[in-house]
This record gives sequence, structure tokens and C-alpha cells, in this order.
Amino acid sequence: MNRIGRVLCIRLASRIGLVVGIFFGIILLVEFLDTGRFNQTAELAGPWTSTGLAFLSALRWSLLGLPVTVLIGAIVGLIDLHSHREMVIISASGRSIWSAMRWPVLMILLAGIVATTVVDSFAIRVYQQLDAAQIGWGRAYGVQNRETWFSQSGEDGEYMLYARNVLQGGTQLRNVSILRFLPEGGEGTRIHSARADLEDGAWLLHDGVVLDVDSAPKPFAQMRIGTIATPSELSLKLGTAEDMSWFDLRQSLRNGISDPFARAAAQTRFQKLNAIPFVLMGSLLIAFAFTAGYRRAGHYGWTIVYGIVLGLVVFVITEMADRAGSAGVLHPIAAAWGPALTAIVIGLTVILRKEDGRV
Repeated sequence: MNRIGRVLCIRLASRIGLVVGIFFGIILLVEFLDTGRFNQTAELAGPWTSTGLAFLSALRWSLLGLPVTVLIGAIVGLIDLHSHREMVIISASGRSIWSAMRWPVLMILLAGIVATTVVDSFAIRVYQQLDAAQIGWGRAYGVQNRETWFSQSGEDGEYMLYARNVLQGGTQLRNVSILRFLPEGGEGTRIHSARADLEDGAWLLHDGVVLDVDSAPKPFAQMRIGTIATPSELSLKLGTAEDMSWFDLRQSLRNGISDPFARAAAQTRFQKLNAIPFVLMGSLLIAFAFTAGYRRAGHYGWTIVYGIVLGLVVFVITEMADRAGSAGVLHPIAAAWGPALTAIVIGLTVILRKEDGRV
């Protein structure tokens, strides 16, 4: 890295870090102001766990808003460079805008990869260890302990599984009822069990009874019923794909997810995480496009407004595409990579127009 690239990277990284830190602090303050949930969590798991979950929640929301905070931080950093005439010196030395952007772009791509694969995965892993969804935190908001229906299939046929209590991401069920799907005219079968644990390719039922239409109840101590469901698929059905890390999503997609809606949500989330570094690169390009030009009077008011509005538009498009992809309305690749390509095209188009003019 040359000296100019080092100066740009340090200045931009410091300003982006400052904006992200301010955004994180505001969200953390909001989390602490939610005294009802904080006190309830403190009663259930202790004050230190409640405090830790507040920090983790603020961290995850900060990661969600990275496209906007990176854009604002980059704009602030570039204006700071202009105010000290450093960008003028860089231009006077014969460096083009493309040469100046090279190292900051590589820096933001690396930061995006670290954020999606390390920081986000760490936050989610700690959430899982603290059982955050069970006590009302995270995107699932405690759905794991509610009555739930599961549509299941396996070597024993298709059936509906109803559980009054769901624990450990759906792998442990309490007060279970199973209704088998039989062909027309067939005799119905119902199974009631006190507990069901997910094993490899089957549910292991404990302390239950089998009820047939034409026979007496048949109690059992243990019973196996086949299923193709996996822990990750059950977790997706209970909560959201947002509660799974990049590594968990990759493993789940490799193993296969039978439910089409859960599969669409997982694919969209996985592709969105892959595209985040390029969304951040698009935000950086937009910042360069709207603030890198020289202003003799030093007025950047409307230019900054235009850049921030574009950043917000990209953020809104990203979230809308994410919802559409998770619902199966839009292909996951288009939902995840469309906003990234849009941001990059916007930034490059404006830079080309300013540098080369109309062609």
C-alpha cells in the first residue's frame, strides 16, 4: 500500500468507525430504555445476561444498518480530506479518482467479509448460548416456547406433529401429538407422547400411547418415527433465518431443507450475507461520487443530502428485496445481489459522469 492509499484508508476508517460507534451507542441507549424487557430478562437470567443481550442486540442492529452508516462515515471522511485540501494535493500529484479509490475499496470489502463471517457469527453464537429467543430477545422473540405445528415426512409416511412446548431450537418437544396422513378409507392413528427428541432421521418418542380406531390404546416407553427434518430446518420454522450465522446457513443448505418457504428464507439470508461486502462497496462508491469533486466555496450541503438519500434508497431496496426473497416471491440471488449491483452501478455512473462527462 502506498502512502496516499494509507492516508485515505486511515481517514475513512476512522470516520466510518466513529459513525458506526455513534449509531451503536444510540441503539444501545434505546435497548436500555426498554426497562420492561430489561428487568424481565434480569429476573429470568440475571442482570449481567440482560446487559450482555442488550449489547448484542445493539451490535446486530448496527450490522443491519452498515450500508447507511458506511455511506455517512465515508462522506464525513472525504469532506474532512477536502477541508484540509488533501484531496486537492492527491489530484495535483497526478492520481486519478480510480487510483485513489483502489485501497479504500479493498479495505471496505475486507471489512464487509469480516463483519458477515466473524462479527455476525459471533453475535449469533452468543445469542444461542444465552438462549436469547427463549427469554424474549432476538428476531424470534421467544417463539420457541409456544404451541407449534410441524408438517413432517419420512420413512413412516407423512404426518402432522403438534407440540405444546418447543425447546432447544425445535429438537426437544414436550406434550406431543402426532396425526398420521392415511389414504382415503384408511383407519386413523394418533400418537400422544410426553416428550420427543430429534435424532438422526427420526423422532424418539418417550412415555406415550398409540390410539387406533379399532383397537385398545397401546402404551409405550419409547418409539421411533422417521423424519427427514434437520435441526436447522426446525430452527428456521420456529424463528427466522436472521437467527442463523453464515456457517450454519451454509451447512443447512448443503444438507438440504425440504420445506420450500424455509429454504427460500435460508437461501436469501445466505446470499444477502455474501452480498453485504459489495453493498458496502456500493455505499463507498456513492460517497466518492457525491463528495470527491472539488468545491471552491467548500459547500457540500445538497451534495451530502443527495448521497444520504441514495444510501437510504439502497437500504430500503435491500430490505424490501430481502422480504420478497424470504417469502419466495423473488429468486434469492436476485433479491440479495440486486441491491448490491444497483449501489455499485449508481456510484460508478456518477463518478464516470463527473470524471469523463458525457460520452
